[in-house]
Amino acid sequence: MILETDSKKFSEIMFGLAENYPGTNLTMNGLKMRFEALKEFSIDQVSQAATVLLKNHRFNTMPTVGDFISTIETASGRLPVGDLAEIEAAKVIAHLRIYGKAVMPEFDDPVTRHLMSTRWRYCSWAAYVVEDDLKWWFRDFVRAYRAHAAGVEMDRLPDLQGLKRLAGQIGNNYRNDRKGLSKI
Repeated sequence: MILETDSKKFSEIMFGLAENYPGTNLTMNGLKMRFEALKEFSIDQVSQAATVLLKNHRFNTMPTVGDFISTIETASGRLPVGDLAEIEAAKVIAHLRIYGKAVMPEFDDPVTRHLMSTRWRYCSWAAYVVEDDLKWWFRDFVRAYRAHAAGVEMDRLPDLQGLKRLAGQIGNNYRNDRKGLSKI
């Protein structure tokens, strides 16, 4: 974890890296934001990532915080969240193709387990999904996985059934009373 006492070394790393990318303009606000975003890592991890990014030079502009995080995660042996999300989506699809809706899978990954029990309830999802929709589902799963892993609850969407019922009432003469909808 980067400490407040590491701010000088952090600035030196960022300005040193920026010298390799002509036209880069680092500001104090930008440095503070980078410092906050990378606080979960040690100053040594940030320094090593900067060295790797400098050696690889696959960028034409100053590497982003995301590039630093990806480099640090790769060095530590962890997969980036996006790659992990794609692997988990592929596992769900593989299970669906092998077992169909008949066998409820046991997901080891907590994010996958959460998504496949709240956002997509596996058994009902597996009963209705068609092969042509899987490429779109794959993309949606990866987005939801990344958001959930980042702490954003994407399954907190508006009540779609309520919205459909409301949309069905438009143009019809219905009254909403305590017993539900009744025709006027």
